[in-house]
Amino acid sequence: MEAAFLKKRNWSSRAIFEDIAASGWTNPGIDPSFKAFFMADLVSEYDSVNLYNSLYARRKEFSPYFVQYLDFWYADERNHADGFFELNRLVFGAPESDLINDLKDRVGDFSGLEDILSCEFNLLLLFAYDEYVSVKTYKKDTFYQDFGHPGFNVWIKNLIADEAIHFGNAVKILKTFHADKLDQAQSVLRRIGGFEGGEYKNTFLFDHDGPHFQLDSDEVGSVVIDEILSILQKRSL
Repeated sequence: MEAAFLKKRNWSSRAIFEDIAASGWTNPGIDPSFKAFFMADLVSEYDSVNLYNSLYARRKEFSPYFVQYLDFWYADERNHADGFFELNRLVFGAPESDLINDLKDRVGDFSGLEDILSCEFNLLLLFAYDEYVSVKTYKKDTFYQDFGHPGFNVWIKNLIADEAIHFGNAVKILKTFHADKLDQAQSVLRRIGGFEGGEYKNTFLFDHDGPHFQLDSDEVGSVVIDEILSILQKRSL
């Protein structure tokens, strides 16, 4: 059977946390300061709905592959958000209904991003940048291994693997269907990097000003752009 063009992993955050709860796990004394950390992660993942909905109305502008990319990406981000709902519930006893009430009225402000969101090529570079940064910061979340059950570490590793696949899928579409524009990638990525350091506006993008973001300023922006450009310049997938 021919392999699918885009990769998609299938797993359930809720199933992992159900297994942890069913094991009789007890909180080993997780620092209460993680509550704000996990809430910031939940907010970012939850806000994927704002970006997805903003792009959904434009589906006719996009190639079938990018439409599928968006659907795969959004399904994964909802699964990740489910995990942070479960994490907040299991560790801190926060009812999901209360969390949803706190989040349901969030509105994304995409003003200033019009150029970056204007076409499929730019959007793919935006996703590549965002997902690459996500992999880097989530890899620093090594504290899960100290939470008293291997399921926590299994969960964050699954999440990191998804983010890496989102990056790889974006690069594959770029190399396969936008190779004639790759000479413009550096310019677009520099404009994307220019948004680093700004205030987060509930867009899912550039959620880098909260307690959950563990990268220093010299680990984002130019260094990420150079790494992405190097990958794009390698032989096509």
